[in-house]
Amino acid sequence: MTQRLDVLDLLRGISVLGILYMNIYYHAVFEIGYSPLIEAPMSDLVIEVINAFFIDGRFRTLFCVLFGVGLAILYDKHGQNNALPLLNARLKWLLIFGVAHSVFIFSGDILINYALAGFLVYKELGNHQAIILKKAKTYFAIGFVVLILLSLIPSEPIYRGSEEYLAILAEWQAGYGNQLIQQIIFTVIMLVFSLVCFVWVTAGIVLFGVYLYRSDFFTNGLSQFQLTSVVVVTLVISTADAVIRVNWPALAELNMALATLSALFCALLYIHIIIKLAKKVSVLKALFAPVGRMAFSLYLLQSIVFAIFFRYSNIDFVNEATRIDYLYLCISFSLVQLALAGIYLKLFSVGPVEWLWRKAYNKSLQSVIK
Repeated sequence: MTQRLDVLDLLRGISVLGILYMNIYYHAVFEIGYSPLIEAPMSDLVIEVINAFFIDGRFRTLFCVLFGVGLAILYDKHGQNNALPLLNARLKWLLIFGVAHSVFIFSGDILINYALAGFLVYKELGNHQAIILKKAKTYFAIGFVVLILLSLIPSEPIYRGSEEYLAILAEWQAGYGNQLIQQIIFTVIMLVFSLVCFVWVTAGIVLFGVYLYRSDFFTNGLSQFQLTSVVVVTLVISTADAVIRVNWPALAELNMALATLSALFCALLYIHIIIKLAKKVSVLKALFAPVGRMAFSLYLLQSIVFAIFFRYSNIDFVNEATRIDYLYLCISFSLVQLALAGIYLKLFSVGPVEWLWRKAYNKSLQSVIK
């Protein structure tokens, strides 16, 4: 069990670092993300293809799977009667943290969605594996169908330098009061989107994580047949995604749907590869497991650092940068997080936000018990 939990910390560390590579454009201007140049440099196209195959949706899905694993571990450890109040308190405070994060720092928050998905599924944790897998497929299918329907709504890319782009950018760079208004608006919009669509996708993946954990997947990985199948499916869907990104940028919503589907298979592939590598390359755990043990803190730190970077200290960056510049930022801050986690956990046993979250939900739990 200890070895398996070490692997989970390693996976969680890679996930939180990887999420920045997805979110970085939205930290700059949440409403539009990366605004392309009318004549995109070749590096932009190459990075878009890399995103389609290796980045977009992958680490969010991996985090969802691991979130499900966390629910399963708590449930199996404490039993139904003790686990459900504990899970309820944890999810309630995760939702509170998520709302605060979304309103005050970054509207691309994932914590709200995880908390809502957790509330949807946590009473299912006592079911048999077959039922859990069936419900995982059902929830995912519901959300994915809605996502496909939403992708039929046409949308044109907002090019850099256009009047629309400049108006949006002005709103996000007009001081914190304006930013706060925008973030409240987009928190509500994202909440509606989550309830209609993405919470169902997330709930399905979370339950799938429960199923995988109890099937000893995090010990054994995929069989050879499963591995081949997952690679083929991932390549086929990701290729379609990449072709559409490069040739038909107006179909961005369809890209989101394709990335969501391919990410499910790619996340399995990532987990399998990391499990196998971790058994042979011990330095992986030494590097990434500390990041995983304070993933909550580092996720929020990413938002704080890049809110300051893009909105205050480097406001011209978004007008001048190409995708490769954003990539350099991600790589640089990944190294910072690796170093910070390694140093911090030599001094303290738990991350600051993890500590605060634990204090909050334990206090809530004690008040319920009394």
